[in-house]
Amino acid sequence: MIRIVILTAGLGERLRPLTYFVPKPYLPLRSGLIIERIINWVRSQGLDYDDIIIVTAYMADRVLSLLKDTLIGVKFVVADQLLGTAGQLWYVQDLVDDNDDVIVINGDVITSISLAKAFEYHRSSNADVTIISIRYKITARYGVLDVGPGGEFRGWLEKPTITLPIVVGMYVMKGSLIKRLNKERLDMNKYIENLQKMGLRVMVFLSDGDYVDLGVPQDYLNSLVS
Repeated sequence: MIRIVILTAGLGERLRPLTYFVPKPYLPLRSGLIIERIINWVRSQGLDYDDIIIVTAYMADRVLSLLKDTLIGVKFVVADQLLGTAGQLWYVQDLVDDNDDVIVINGDVITSISLAKAFEYHRSSNADVTIISIRYKITARYGVLDVGPGGEFRGWLEKPTITLPIVVGMYVMKGSLIKRLNKERLDMNKYIENLQKMGLRVMVFLSDGDYVDLGVPQDYLNSLVS
């Protein structure tokens, strides 16, 4: 079975003072809320999933009172502690089985990545964990010199563009990895590094596509007018 877990437990400190009044994933966009945009994107991906599970903590009572009956077909899990991006998954242990595939999505991600292709890659590569990434292009503001080890000039690049695989806050992992979590603070990067050291197979699905981190103030503001 496939389970979708959306993490919305954080304080959203970068978007204060807005998040003093409402948690970040429940802020408005031009049409609907951030969380509604994410859920609609998941539902458009053609995946045969069994559950969409939202983990909430900050202002959980307010979230549930406003949205529990509005977001139809979604299960809410309330975390009583902030445990980090991996630690929050401890709260969904009773809702996943060892053999499940769990797609984890941060609650501030807007993207055009094909989730179905990412999931197929995860399955076909026999991965324990797949990190979903996009190719992010950065153009230098200045000319760049190619300098040899002895200081010799080897070439000149005028404002070159480099491409980097960036983390977008989405992962596919086996349910058994969630079942083994303890109730402790743990961020996803540390957890995945630990799993790799243990010999588990960690793969990266690299895609082209759009990506917006709505936790960045300017990116959130841009999303209100685009």
